[in-house]
Amino acid sequence: MRGKFLFPAIAVLALPLAACNQQTVAPATQGESPFRLTATIQELMDAEVDPSADFIWGSVGFIANKNGVQDKTPKTDKDWAAVRNNAIIMIEAANLLVMPGRQVAREGLPLDVEEKGGIEDPKEIQKAIGEKRDAFVGFAHRLYDVGVEMLTAIDKKDLVTMDALGEKLDAACEQCHRTFWYPNAVEPIQTLEPPK
Repeated sequence: MRGKFLFPAIAVLALPLAACNQQTVAPATQGESPFRLTATIQELMDAEVDPSADFIWGSVGFIANKNGVQDKTPKTDKDWAAVRNNAIIMIEAANLLVMPGRQVAREGLPLDVEEKGGIEDPKEIQKAIGEKRDAFVGFAHRLYDVGVEMLTAIDKKDLVTMDALGEKLDAACEQCHRTFWYPNAVEPIQTLEPPK
């Protein structure tokens, strides 16, 4: 009795599988990009680069408040895995930023308020990136390289190197922003005497 029902059940399961095998995917047209872009540079910064960099910076810090000093450094394997995952996100986001055809912002939408440091219109930034494409790619590669250094330090659980690389990461971000997002911003005035 059991054998009578087993064969029809197998046949029913095999039909969809056979149909899947017969379906073909149309090949990409020659010269057509294999990438399907959705997010803008601004969205990638908001969703991936900024949160992952902030997470990494915060993982080597101490917070002092009225309750005392809170140590934010990773303690457990789970903590270290979270820091590592954020480094991976940041590293790969650097590649996403420079994919051909990536737009700065959605058409008709303004830049985020905190990103307005001199240029109001995203089209101006898009034009500047187009004119200085090699520089833009170079900045993204610098972000990638610092991210890889950070990943190495994370894998070694080397907080001292991570702390030092935090400065390098900040510089990599700031150089790109000063070139494309707020090129006319006034340099901050140094009010403190350099250490002797």
